[in-house]
Amino acid sequence: MIQKEVKILLKRLLLMATLVAAMLVSGCGEVNIGYLDSEKLMDAPQIKTIREEGEAKLQEVEMQMIEDLTAKKDAPDEEKQNAQMEAQRKMMGIQQAYSSQIKQKLDAALVDIVKAKNIDVVLDSSEDQKVVFEGGIDLTDEVLQKLQ
Repeated sequence: MIQKEVKILLKRLLLMATLVAAMLVSGCGEVNIGYLDSEKLMDAPQIKTIREEGEAKLQEVEMQMIEDLTAKKDAPDEEKQNAQMEAQRKMMGIQQAYSSQIKQKLDAALVDIVKAKNIDVVLDSSEDQKVVFEGGIDLTDEVLQKLQ
């Protein structure tokens, strides 16, 4: 679930980065474009730890919801629905919190690399959404090293 949330976030960032790249290319001379494979980065130790922790929290909330609903089996439907909605809100909050942590880790790992290589734009070029077919600088391995 958290990985899906991160993919959505990365797709939004990709769209913004593409727009920025288009503006830079049309208004400036040379633009240094970097790219990374977000799917590969999800297996980096620091990211994997955050994902696993988030998934464990989600399972806890889900188990608690099941227990609550089982205990309220004779309760009115409205009360059951409220309990289920509250659990879903908690789960969404957990997903957002852990997705934010993953984004912060990725951003922190990217900052120094982007500065050192004088990169203007970083795009996601994972297998399912290939953006960079040729050229550009692959930053994936360097970011993976920082996330060990």
